[in-house]
Amino acid sequence: MRHFGTLLATIVLLAGAQAQTVLYATSFENPPFVAGQSAADVDGWVAGSGAGSSQSVSSEVACDGSQSLKWDNSGTLNSFYSIRRLLGWNPTSAANSKLIVRASLYISSATQANRLYGVYLTGTETGTLGGTILGVTIGGDGKIRVGTTWSATFSASTWLAQAAPGTYTDRCLQIEITYDLNPGVATIKVSGFSDGAEYTATLQQFTPPVNINLGTDYVTTTDRAGIGYFDSLEIIEAPGTPFEGWDETDNGGGDAGDLPATAQLIYAPDQTPCGSPVTRIRGYNADNDVDMYVIYIQDPANFSASTVGGAAWDTQLWLFNCDGTGVAFNDDADTVTQSTISGLNQLACAPQPGVYLLAISRYNRDAVDANGQLLWNNTPFTGVRCPDGPGAANPVAGWTGTTSAGGRYVITLQGAYFVTDQGCAGTCPGQCEGDANRDGTVNDSDLLIVLFNFGQSGFNVPGDVNGDGTVNDSDLLIVLFNFGCGS
Repeated sequence: MRHFGTLLATIVLLAGAQAQTVLYATSFENPPFVAGQSAADVDGWVAGSGAGSSQSVSSEVACDGSQSLKWDNSGTLNSFYSIRRLLGWNPTSAANSKLIVRASLYISSATQANRLYGVYLTGTETGTLGGTILGVTIGGDGKIRVGTTWSATFSASTWLAQAAPGTYTDRCLQIEITYDLNPGVATIKVSGFSDGAEYTATLQQFTPPVNINLGTDYVTTTDRAGIGYFDSLEIIEAPGTPFEGWDETDNGGGDAGDLPATAQLIYAPDQTPCGSPVTRIRGYNADNDVDMYVIYIQDPANFSASTVGGAAWDTQLWLFNCDGTGVAFNDDADTVTQSTISGLNQLACAPQPGVYLLAISRYNRDAVDANGQLLWNNTPFTGVRCPDGPGAANPVAGWTGTTSAGGRYVITLQGAYFVTDQGCAGTCPGQCEGDANRDGTVNDSDLLIVLFNFGQSGFNVPGDVNGDGTVNDSDLLIVLFNFGCGS
């Protein structure tokens, strides 16, 4: 039995190891790195901040093998410098949605208090220290700094912890950064101290890392001399946490459209329309991008949509009727630049249960009508508002304002549900077919809508109850056959 338990444990360990893939690993050995020469322009590395000055491959210290990457900041090269390379990580599913970066760091005991050595991950292919989105540094005084910005890694006022004197110099410390894409959570761990201490931080970051910088920095211009060595770098992809919700690409098949006719249906054949909740929507905001989704709202009083905690950029959330007319908008939720739409029942334009269009844009990409008029005024920034712009009564026909890419976002939803494969034209199970105004009853009002729009065609024309793009005899018959339903 003991042998079986040992065998089973070995199989589990092997399975875990096989699930991980090493994307890149180096100990700066020869070949291809040559002692005494720069590591820039070798094995995918290029100069980063400060043209990559003060670094060279060295055989003086090694945590693994016989060479390492040395940073000599004991003389005039005492500013901030780095070299960088692409991570090579391209997460396509939960099977490879976790990134693990490990490196060894040796800090000379001659290093002064304000000299820092660190690992920095950035969100762009050419990012240097200034583009840090996840970083960790260790100072000559033992202070460990972590953060999602460059400034956090050299802050004079805040740090994660301070290692005890004599526990961190002239020895190989281990740095590990683990980033789990789907929850947007990073864990940074520093270990290898002589007293057995281990320092860990958990950070939230919704922008996935793209490249890595190894480098050096300083806190203040005094006491900033030092020497450090990097070694044993590994970049690994591994299975991560599956995303629970709707993904713009994985579920929707690609970029969501920005207008009612191209909005992405939150539909799946294995989900019950108007009955299966959708709790999160994840997507990507590109340059000048707006993403629009078709959802069902069962109880407007209990509905909410929020990007707070789900985006690292200034968002705007919009809610439209299926005909493109506005319902509600929010730019900033209280003191943050992310957005929340809730409390619909308290608005003068309070909606009824039904199918709606939820859109997300980056500030200041705004909805306009066919004449280029804003559906909502630009201010106030806080609060949930009914349409109040010069085009308030009109449907959205386009968007104005130039914006750079925001990046990844997650919209957290409450009271939102999947729709049918007909989207705005669909009917929820148990609802009345032919209910043109979606008030829950098929009556004279619905008949008049069909008659007044008879012969009209186009996307989402009022009275087109079967969703074929034209109001005709078929729609009239559907209303007549279901007349009285819901009353």
